[in-house]
Amino acid sequence: MTVQRKLRFAAFVLCFTGLFVGGLSFAHTVFIASWNEKQLRQLTSDTLARTELAIDSAVMKMSDVIVNRGTTCASVDRMAMTKAFYGSSIMKNMRLETKSGACWSYEERNEALEQSIATARHNRTKSPGYSLFSLRFPGWKGLGVRWQYGSEENIIEVLATSGLLFAILPVELRNSALMDLSLPDGTSFASYSPERKWNTDDIELTTFEEKSVHYPIGISLKVDSAALAHWNQSLSPQTIAIVAALGLGFGVLAARGMFRSTSILDELDIALTNGEIKPYFQPIFDLESRKLLGFEMLARWIKPDGAVIPPLAFIPLAESNGRIDRLTTELLKQAGAQLGELLQTQSHLKLSFNVTPDQYLAEGFVDNLAAQATRFRLPLRSLVVEVTERQVIADKDKAASVTEKLIDAGMRVAIDDAGTGHNGLSAIHALGANYLKIDKFFVDGITLDRKSSELVEMLAALAEKFGMTVVAEGVETEEQIAALLQLGIREGQGYVYSRPVPATTILAMAAKEAAAREQADGRGSLLKSA
Repeated sequence: MTVQRKLRFAAFVLCFTGLFVGGLSFAHTVFIASWNEKQLRQLTSDTLARTELAIDSAVMKMSDVIVNRGTTCASVDRMAMTKAFYGSSIMKNMRLETKSGACWSYEERNEALEQSIATARHNRTKSPGYSLFSLRFPGWKGLGVRWQYGSEENIIEVLATSGLLFAILPVELRNSALMDLSLPDGTSFASYSPERKWNTDDIELTTFEEKSVHYPIGISLKVDSAALAHWNQSLSPQTIAIVAALGLGFGVLAARGMFRSTSILDELDIALTNGEIKPYFQPIFDLESRKLLGFEMLARWIKPDGAVIPPLAFIPLAESNGRIDRLTTELLKQAGAQLGELLQTQSHLKLSFNVTPDQYLAEGFVDNLAAQATRFRLPLRSLVVEVTERQVIADKDKAASVTEKLIDAGMRVAIDDAGTGHNGLSAIHALGANYLKIDKFFVDGITLDRKSSELVEMLAALAEKFGMTVVAEGVETEEQIAALLQLGIREGQGYVYSRPVPATTILAMAAKEAAAREQADGRGSLLKSA
């Protein structure tokens, strides 16, 4: 090769290498920017959901204090007011207003607070008699929740809402962002701004806003666009060099993956036909006694060569391409063959499994499920149908009707992923379920983060109010078990007890417990005869 050709070859290599690295760098920038926006939108949504939970809790505590429309300061249960006040970390005070006068749960007089209540502008909620208003006086702002339960009778809760925005933002953005919770009248009841003086007049801000569908509240997050553009964008020279070296191979693999994706549905159909997708079961246990209460059925795709395809790689595909009913039927069929006899002989055990809201609302869902359970020798009394909170329930009235039919047929219903979804507390109440399963996201922080603990406490109180049993998901430590028991939660599932396992392991667990019960019964009989 001549020197000139070598130089041209080297120039082409440098050119294409530069284009490739530049393309990857651009793709990285675009991806991270999109991911950052998604993270901040989710943060905004989660903060609004926490605020809704706080208002829901305030409304519940009001109903605990006002037992009838004739309640006055003279007849109110002072212990109930005190219990409501000290039972919430966010409530600052409670005020009862009647024809005969007003009284507070916390008697220390605060003229600034009383003046703020007197001059407040009320924003009505969808529920008759309820309204929200902002409260503020020098150095403090909060939210008032009023329930007018008579012609001249009101009960007001004063919520200290500043904690709702405490330590919410990522550390890298805390000096470059503003957050605000506000009402339709334009007044703010909680806000965050950097400790440093920050003039935003000449700064371009990226805004994320969301309004509640349950209450007249909204949230606004404004971030310095320059700071947002640099967030999570750092890329080391070593990484760029590695990407450049491996980029071509990655491109080949990505192209193969794209061609492969056109036939993955065929692979899924073949897997369902050949029984490659198998049920695994994660035990549900009594947090105090550690006794086995049942198990949740999960899907595992195990290929002939032993490779395991994770559920997230095929469950969404099955849901979006009309395969989810077939998948559910196949798993129930295998579960009946493997564990049907156990469930028939040990009536205290339950088998729970997930369905999507679309499956739940489908015509004939209850009849079809009952027929399948009978065919697969699964006792109806053992079945718990879990409806995920991560998808919207389009018709809540119909969903409530389906729940009623399932319960009438002898089955039970659980709301899965509670507190993380789209349906809100009104849907939890409307569905009329037997169980409320608290998502691992909240359980993870219960021993580390006071806000997570308070949210779990609110969900547990809500479940008790509606007559539901709470099951904590993703329990991994003894400390979490102790914290959950302290909150009155008695059932859980997670790695602290067992990972998802095949049916043979469940049978061994159940046999071991049955032997222990027989041995305990035998000792009891001997003691009685003695």
